[in-house]
Amino acid sequence: MKQEIKIPEVAEGVTGGTVVALKVAVGDQVVFDQTLLELETDKAVVAIPSPLEGQISEIRVAEGAEVEVGSVVMLLEPSAAPQEQPEVVAPSAVDAAPESSDSAGAEVATEPETPSFGEKEQPVAELPLEQKDGHRGPLVAAAAPSVRHLARELGVDIHQVSGAGPGGRINADDIRLYVNHKMQSVANQGSSAANAHHSRALPDFSRFGPSRREPLSKVRQLTADAMSYAWSTIPMVTQYDKAAIDSVEKFRKEFNRSAGPETRLTMTAFLVKVCAAALRVFPQVNSALDLSRRELILHHFINIGVAVDTPGGLLVPVIREAESKGVEKIAAELTELAARARERRLGPAEMEGGTFTISNLGGIGGSAFTPIVYAPQVAILGVSTAEMQPKWNGSEFEPQLMLPLSLTYDHRVIDGAAGARFLRWICRALENPLNLVMKG
Repeated sequence: MKQEIKIPEVAEGVTGGTVVALKVAVGDQVVFDQTLLELETDKAVVAIPSPLEGQISEIRVAEGAEVEVGSVVMLLEPSAAPQEQPEVVAPSAVDAAPESSDSAGAEVATEPETPSFGEKEQPVAELPLEQKDGHRGPLVAAAAPSVRHLARELGVDIHQVSGAGPGGRINADDIRLYVNHKMQSVANQGSSAANAHHSRALPDFSRFGPSRREPLSKVRQLTADAMSYAWSTIPMVTQYDKAAIDSVEKFRKEFNRSAGPETRLTMTAFLVKVCAAALRVFPQVNSALDLSRRELILHHFINIGVAVDTPGGLLVPVIREAESKGVEKIAAELTELAARARERRLGPAEMEGGTFTISNLGGIGGSAFTPIVYAPQVAILGVSTAEMQPKWNGSEFEPQLMLPLSLTYDHRVIDGAAGARFLRWICRALENPLNLVMKG
């Protein structure tokens, strides 16, 4: 009996994607877990594996086709005596690249109120805003668990969302559309002008010369949507500082002389460790804002995303529980993530759950930039190129390697003084890393 091969649910919130590559043809013999096709989703490119051994008898899709989760894409004739196979785990995914090259930084004066290493700021458990509950009916909303999870993540009362599916069933697009309409009306009274700008017709470029059109990849579409949402709904402030990193850079280079390729230390690995420690001291930066409940969600876990540049667009794999890992382990994990990304084996789940992000452009160049907060996070650290600069030591100028840092944060959650103290704490930790050991 022929077996239907269906598109599985590859990640929460993913309802379908584009077939970017067919890896088999009609008549091919396949084995369990062999890749049948590659599907580009909003999160990544995922490999769809065969659930059992057999022969491909029919292929119902072509490259470039749009398919939904649950749709039948192939038929497979199982082997005469198929063996029971273990349950197939969520498919692996793709499209990330190695982290940015090493870079280094600079310094600024500090305020006396800045917490010392190991000393925590008092967490803010709730914003002083009026509670506003939505409808709480006795019935469960007509939506899949993944859609309800997405609604909770975005702070949406799912009972207030109108479903466009059969029988009023709510899907992920309905949630996003609801959030988009709500946030535009709350954060931007001039939304009509913004919508007019968004839909403004382009000029006829053929009058000026030849052009060509390229479809946006799913990753680029998702990035455009996320950045537009963040820019239009989050009041952002960017704080700049510099850290003198001569000591840590000297240690890094000495360590790498005897380290293997998989354990070589990078400046990004040090930054992940330092930022994880800083988030423990400043828990308000490791949070999410729930406007629907007028609450601040303070995370007890620290997952740091590291933005990487790929041919398909910007992706952010996440280092989980970063505060409990040493620099060497973080560096190895970053290297391993990059290697699997190049081999198209990075899973969508490995790019979810971040509470803070680092974007390191030091390997490319530039003295400063203003990264955009990645909602629902409330802060992101930008890293530029380190360079030697003169610094006054009290009696003379001496050369020091300075690392420029840019912290962009949500001003609804983090005040300017708190943002400056957080960034200054990071600079001090990079300049005197032994303090992390002494006070940890």
